[in-house]
Amino acid sequence: MSEKRQFIAGASCPECGLLDKVQRVDDGQRVWMECVRCGMQRDLDEAPAAAESDQQATGQPVAILPPGKHRLH
Repeated sequence: MSEKRQFIAGASCPECGLLDKVQRVDDGQRVWMECVRCGMQRDLDEAPAAAESDQQATGQPVAILPPGKHRLH
């Protein structure tokens, strides 16, 4: 089975810190990310614990104002 590889635009490697060197790899059975520069690999099949807690976090709504006469106080 062949691997499907996609570069992740704007992503920096958590190991070497270089930008635009990380790709998502899917071989049909598992999914992982890989840096083409330093060889770092991280499994993407399992959600990290921090991402699970983010789903329960509450936030405040953001208002997007049209351009015009606005003043911040």
